[in-house]
Amino acid sequence: ENHAMELHCQSIVPLRASGDRGRHFEVLLRLRDPRTGQLMMPGEFMPAAERFHLVTRIDREVIGLTLDWLEANPQAAASVSTCCINLSGDALIDEGFIGFVAERLRRSSFPGDRLCFEVTETSAVRDLARAQRFITEMRALGCRFALDDFGTGFCSFNYVRALDVDFFKIDGSFVRDMDSSPLAEAVVRSINEIAHVLGKHSIAEHTESERDRQALIALGVDYAQGFGIDRPVPIADYFA
Repeated sequence: ENHAMELHCQSIVPLRASGDRGRHFEVLLRLRDPRTGQLMMPGEFMPAAERFHLVTRIDREVIGLTLDWLEANPQAAASVSTCCINLSGDALIDEGFIGFVAERLRRSSFPGDRLCFEVTETSAVRDLARAQRFITEMRALGCRFALDDFGTGFCSFNYVRALDVDFFKIDGSFVRDMDSSPLAEAVVRSINEIAHVLGKHSIAEHTESERDRQALIALGVDYAQGFGIDRPVPIADYFA
C-alpha cells in the first residue's frame, strides 16, 4: 500500500557465443522499511508475506513496478532482450493471476515475449497439471519461463518432460561446491546435459568468481549469474 518495494537487477550473461542481443537480467525485490529507512532483503520479509497469504499481491506489485519503470524509460526498455521475474507458487494456483498479467500486458508498450517468469522446481511439482496449464496460458501471452533452483527438488524425468520451460536454472549450492565436490560438479554437468537434450538453455546461479565461470564454460553451461558477473543494483543504476 505504501509502495515501499524497490527493484534491483542482476545480469544473466552468455558463457559462449550466442544470438543474444540486449540485456538479460533478473529483477530482485527489496523492501524499504518505512520506520528506519533500512533496505530489507527478501529473506527478512517474504516469510511474513507467506504466512499472511500476501505473496501473490507482491507478485502483482513486482510485475506492475517493473512494467511501469520500463514503460517510463523506453530507451532502456529497447535494450532488453529478457527480463526475468520470480513468481511464487501461489501465483500458479491464483485463478485471477493470468487475467491480471494479460490485462497489464495489453496496456503495456513492453512486449510479453521479453518477459521470463521464474518458478521454483518445488512449487511447479506441487501441482504439475496446474503448473503446466498456467505456463501454457502465459505462453499464449508471449511470456517465457525458467525453472528456478533446479536440482534441489524431485528431479523427476516425468515432470521435466512435462513442463514447457525455456531455461533450467541450476541451483547455486551445486555451483558453489563444484570446486570442492566431484558430486556437485557431476550434478551441474548432468542438469546442463538434460537441458540440452530437451532443447532448453542452462543458467548457473551463484557464479561467484572467474574460476567458477571458467569451470562452467568447460562444462558447456549456457549462462551465468552471480557476484562473479555483477552484483544486484537498483534498476535505474543498472540501466545508467
